[in-house]
Amino acid sequence: MPPRLGQVEPSGGFDIRVATPDDATAICTVQAQTWLATYPSEELGITREGLRQHLEGEHGERIADRIAWTRMRIEAHATEPDGGCDFVAVLGGEIVGFTAPFVEPGGRRRVGALYVLPRVQGSGLGHGLLERNLAWHGEDQDVYLMVAAYNERAKGFYVRHGFGFTGQHGEDKLAIDGVVMPELEMVHAGCVIR
Repeated sequence: MPPRLGQVEPSGGFDIRVATPDDATAICTVQAQTWLATYPSEELGITREGLRQHLEGEHGERIADRIAWTRMRIEAHATEPDGGCDFVAVLGGEIVGFTAPFVEPGGRRRVGALYVLPRVQGSGLGHGLLERNLAWHGEDQDVYLMVAAYNERAKGFYVRHGFGFTGQHGEDKLAIDGVVMPELEMVHAGCVIR
């Protein structure tokens, strides 16, 4: 069974730990801030305001539901640890990143979410979170993810960490401002040492 608890060796002053339900608000904040900084695309017509409304609603009415859903996911992972886990990166007492590996009902392993606040990107924090994510899955497992097709920084990050493109496009069909956010599938092939 892959390691589930414990911490990755701190590097650069951050610590990675298993998330608790009390972390749900901070996780949603990291996701929202990262989306707003990363996903607007003038070329595609995806606006910051459209992203904000998708995440928060026109007047913030979606925020409580997103936090409740995140809290329920963390609680579900605690009771069914083989289905997924949430990890947070903490720097100076503040949650500045998170990842949420999971296993789909058919058994396919997914990176799930991996977000780091823009102000700490490039610090090694994303590397630490991805390592923890892949360790949760186990080194002999193929692990898949979806990446926004126009997010060159993320695509480069995953390639540097051993992921390759599968040639498949995303099935999520997430629409922002009436535009489906294009996604590409990547895989990190597991290796069995004999």
